Amino acid sequence: MSRHFRCEPPVPEKVRIPQDGAAPLAYVLAELEALGLREEGLRLWRVLRRLEDPRRGMEPGEDLADVAPELQPTLGALHALLGEPSRDAATREALALGCAHVAAWAEERGAYRTALGFLQAAGELLPGNPHFAYDVGRVARKMALYDDAEAWLKWAHFAARRARRWDVATLAVSGLGNLHRQRGNLPRARRHHELARRLARRHDLRTLEGDALYDLCVISLAGGDGTGAIEFARGAIRAYGAGHSQVHRLANDIAWFWMEHYGKFESAASVFTVLLDHIWQPAYRVLLLGNLARAAAGAGWRDVFEEMWIEAWSTIRQHTSREAHAAALLQLARGAGTIGAWDRAGIAASEALTVARARREGEMIVVAETMLNVLDAQVLSDDRIEEVFQDRQRMRDAVADAEAGELVVELSSAMRARRDDAPESPIHALIRSGA
Repeated sequence: MSRHFRCEPPVPEKVRIPQDGAAPLAYVLAELEALGLREEGLRLWRVLRRLEDPRRGMEPGEDLADVAPELQPTLGALHALLGEPSRDAATREALALGCAHVAAWAEERGAYRTALGFLQAAGELLPGNPHFAYDVGRVARKMALYDDAEAWLKWAHFAARRARRWDVATLAVSGLGNLHRQRGNLPRARRHHELARRLARRHDLRTLEGDALYDLCVISLAGGDGTGAIEFARGAIRAYGAGHSQVHRLANDIAWFWMEHYGKFESAASVFTVLLDHIWQPAYRVLLLGNLARAAAGAGWRDVFEEMWIEAWSTIRQHTSREAHAAALLQLARGAGTIGAWDRAGIAASEALTVARARREGEMIVVAETMLNVLDAQVLSDDRIEEVFQDRQRMRDAVADAEAGELVVELSSAMRARRDDAPESPIHALIRSGA
């Protein structure tokens, strides 16, 4: 056997997706019904069954009128393709692309098992496409299926290098870095993101180079290396270029770390203020308002805190989805506690608890209950207040940081819209919730 074949890793085993009940693929039905998407779940379950067993006949009465509009064209195309008498190369490719669209739709709604099922189907239809292997590993990581995730990301990296798909090879290495960070192994995570940076730079993948530097910045911030984080942030800004939407996410992450771990409230508040002109999606907007209110309280910007308090509550009342509302309300409560507005802190924490219980957000429930236990005491204990509302001490300990101030200016400049009308590159990460 040649050396090449001895070194080639085996294709990983198919991920065993956690099941609900005895019926095959029942996780699709259970997962989507829990999200209030029963009709979509039923249709996708039928499609996935036919993908896994082509001998199955057509399901009767596939009227898609009661299915989400954004899913209707894809489902219609998949049904038509599944009715083809044979699966030639063009049919398999079209089916795989349809599966990938369904997977993206499901992932956006947090239906990770469904997404993974369709990604695996796409990979079986087009085994030569390493991007599907990468996506299988990426979604498995989100589901904390770490061994499967590592196996598929390693395979994706190997397959992408063999196919000279350097973008996918870089993404796979970055995915392994995120996997090790999620597992708590920061040194291994750093090594993988350094490798991703080198690969991206070697093959002129500027956005992926920026992403690698972004990840290294976050790892440095988490590890307490504020100076190193600033250098990585500057490198990411250069790689992305002014106006790139990833700069907004980078700025949000840095501001959140400054506020949460370093007590740099003024720098954080300055960045959050600039972000107000760029972040409009409701869940992110309300969280940004809460973050700015908290940072402004710590910075002593009382007028800004009052303005954000009013705007955050107004935004919360306007949006019925309540996504990110508990986290935003807890930030309001922290800000109110920083300035000693205990009644307002209690109001925000109480509403956060109501929302968190309704949405079954366990971490938010614990934080809100802890706050209310302190605030509801007949006599406020200074020790308990300082323990729960730690920004009060951080505010007193704050010192001027010229380096952070310089980065605020650079981030603010980089967030300005591009003036050359050039297209922006795709993004791959969401703004941190700060929860």
